Parts: sequence; C-alpha cells; structure tokens
Amino acid sequence: MSLRVKGITAMKWSSLSTIISIAIQLAQIIIISRLLKPEHYGLMGMMMVFIALALSMNDLGISNAIIHRQTVSRKELSSLYLLNLAAGAVACIAVWVLAPVAASFYHEPQLVGPMHIMALLCFIPAIGQQFQVLFQKELQFDYLAKVDIAAYLFGFIVVFVGAYYGYGVYALVWSHLANALLKSICLAVLGWRRWKPSLHFSRSDLKGYLSFGMYQMGTNMTQTLISNLDYIILGRMFGAEKLGYYTFAFQVCSMPVQKLNPLFSQIATPLLAKLQDQVVMLRLGFLKIASAVSYVNAPIFLGLIVTAPYLVPLAFGNQWTPSIPLIQILAGMLLVRSIIMYTTSLLLAIGRSDISFKYTVISLAVIAPALTLGAYTGDALGVAIAYLLAQLLLFGIHYSVSIKSQLGSCLRDYLRSLSPGISYSLLMALAVLGIGLLIETTYTQVVILSIQVACGGLLYVIILFFFNRDTFKSMASQLLLKISKKQI
Repeated sequence: MSLRVKGITAMKWSSLSTIISIAIQLAQIIIISRLLKPEHYGLMGMMMVFIALALSMNDLGISNAIIHRQTVSRKELSSLYLLNLAAGAVACIAVWVLAPVAASFYHEPQLVGPMHIMALLCFIPAIGQQFQVLFQKELQFDYLAKVDIAAYLFGFIVVFVGAYYGYGVYALVWSHLANALLKSICLAVLGWRRWKPSLHFSRSDLKGYLSFGMYQMGTNMTQTLISNLDYIILGRMFGAEKLGYYTFAFQVCSMPVQKLNPLFSQIATPLLAKLQDQVVMLRLGFLKIASAVSYVNAPIFLGLIVTAPYLVPLAFGNQWTPSIPLIQILAGMLLVRSIIMYTTSLLLAIGRSDISFKYTVISLAVIAPALTLGAYTGDALGVAIAYLLAQLLLFGIHYSVSIKSQLGSCLRDYLRSLSPGISYSLLMALAVLGIGLLIETTYTQVVILSIQVACGGLLYVIILFFFNRDTFKSMASQLLLKISKKQI
C-alpha cells in the first residue's frame, strides 16, 4: 500500500472518529450544562491546570521521538515503556501531594477531594500511550478510531449518571477517568500482542530519545502553561463562578480544536516524517495540510461567532448567557491558534523539537503579560480580548521562527494556502449573520438557529463549488468510480 493510500485511509478512519466523538461531546455539553452549575466547571478548570501540566511530563516527550525515528528496536521500546510508566507514577503522586497547595492558591478548600481522585489521570494513560504512538506510526487508525469512540461514549455515560444524581464536579472527574481507563485498556490489550514490552531497561537504549524528548517535554509544559494561564489568572482573581463561565465558553469553542487538531497532527507527523529528507516535497505536503486546516476550521469558528447569541440559550440554557461574548471572542482566537498549532507536526517530523520549544517560550513571553493586563482591565472579557490580540501578534512570529527557518521563504505560498478556506468561510459567516438579523423579530430561536445552520452549510458548499470546480469534479469522478466498481 502506497504512502498516499495509507494517508487517505488514515484520514477516513480519523475523520469518522472525530465526527462521532464531536457528536458525543456536543451531546454531553448540551445535556450536562443543564445539570451542573458554573462553579462546577470553574472547579474543574482549576484542577485541570495542574493535571494538564503533569500530563505534559508523563512520557518525558519521548512519544514523538518514536514517530520521528523510522526504526526502533524491541529493547528500546521496552526501556521507553518502563520509563513512561515510572514518569506517570511520579506525576500522579505529585498531583496528589499538590492538591492542598492548589486549594490554597485558589482559596477553594473543596478542591482537595476531587483533585486527589483526578491524580490517577496522570498514570492511567501511560499504560497505553506507547501503543497508541506505534499504531499512529504505522498509520493504523481504524483500531484507534474504534477505541476513541468507545472511550468517549463510556465517559459520556459516566458523567450523565453522576450529574443526574447530583455529584457535581465529581461527575466530571469520574468521566475523565472512565474515558482514560477504557482507552488505555483497549490499547494495551492489542498493543501488548504486537509490541510486547519486557522487563528490560537500559540507559543506553534511551540515547537520542531523551535529548529529543526533553525539548518536546519542555515545549509541552510551556504550551500547557500558556493554555492555562487564563484559568490561573481568572481563578485566582475572581473565583470559581467567574472562571466557570469562561471555562464553559472555552470548552464550547475549543471542542473542534481538541478533536480536529489531533486528527491533523496524528496523520501529518508520520507522513511528513517520511518526507523529512525531501525539502520540496516536505514544503508541498506542509502547505496542503495548511490549506486543509483552513477549509475545516474556519467555517466552524466563524460560524460559531455569528450563531452564538441563538445557540447558547437554546442548547445550553439561559444560565450560560454571560458566556456568549466570551465564546465569540475565543472562537476568533482559537481560529488563529489552530492554524499555528499544527506546525508542531512539521517540526516534530523533522526532529526539530528545539525550535518548537523556542517558539513556545516566545509565546509565553507574549501571552503572559497580555492576559494579566486583560484581567486587570476587563476581567474575563478582557482576558479573552487580550488572548485574541496576542495570537494575532504570534502569527507573524510563528512564521519566522517555525516555518521560514525550515522550509525557506514561503510567506506568499503560505498565505495563499490559508486564504481560500478563510475567505470562503468569511463570506458564509457574513451571509449567516445577515440572515439572522433579517428574521430575528419574526421567528423563534429554534427556527432562527436552524435556518442559520442550514443556510450556512449550503452556502459554504455552493461557494466551494463555485470557486473550486476542479476539486469537486475530481471528487465526483472518484465517487462514481467507486460505485461502478462495487456494482461490478
């Protein structure tokens, strides 16, 4: 099977997993947001700062080193697996010990109990993490897709039962653990048969992996800190309820990023790694991925901006109305960040985790003062605006540090690859906004939102067809060819 066919097959399975998991998570947010209070989301946001930092350290950054290296011995895998388990155990203990510190920092004594339970989330993924990486490396995404779907469904069932019976933030905690536990078990069961680790451990097996991994771990930790700075600042300054509205808004907006970015990065990293010695092909592959990201992410985020005033009270309840302006601003910020974030796949594929770390440090230096200033001048709304402005500034820095340094001067080609998806989505969003303004005094929220979504989807397809007829013709011919083959 050719690399192109493997990539297409991987994309199909990953797309299926992403679509179903988004549907499950969307259903979860819609249902659970009516059973939980803003302070429950706020407490979860406070905990996840420490959990996310611990998770960024639990494999010491070696997972992507396995993908970068085209050949890895059994002994090396065994040593790396044992190291991964040990790192996960240490992270678990650290979070458990730091629970009272976190409660004191946020002035929230009720944080200790759920955080002690959430500490297990730092160890459970380590059981199956290496096997997931190996499946990704071999582009075997069919099994990974089935595991992800089952894990998200199990987590949804757990959180629904917990929230329904009034367990509050504990329902969210149990959901995370249930998802991670089922996923790790499924990965370990099949992975153990194919890449069975032994009790072998040698420091010599780690040569090259740790040097790569330290930069990657540093990048992960810094990125995690950047991603949670808003939670830290708002939680410390304004408490659980105010943070709860912001956390909810961020969760609604970031759901596409959480699902779609891993979809692109899981496939892009191993594919680009196989092209790392062919600069021309590497640049071409990178620009195609950039274009794909813009076509997928831009209509989602821009559509969310214009439909939020009707979507939030209808889907989640009137109690979340204060989150509407936060959702609109954060959607714009996350659109810019989603374009920047996938460049990490390029740097990891060519073994330049040091450059990724360098850019992440620069990002921290830009975002930290911006969010602090935003919080002092406009609480949660000020933080969201500051985040958006910081990401716009970082876009230019990101090109210079991460792309130009590795692929040469290609700004015009890079912007050209991004512009169609963004411009077409902007046309669609403006049309949807106009439709909403025209009919807002005539119909109910349900009807308005339904018309906006239907018209937005139809308009985007029409715009794509009008400006990309060749692509549509190619897709149609491939579809007809498949149908004819099945009939034969």
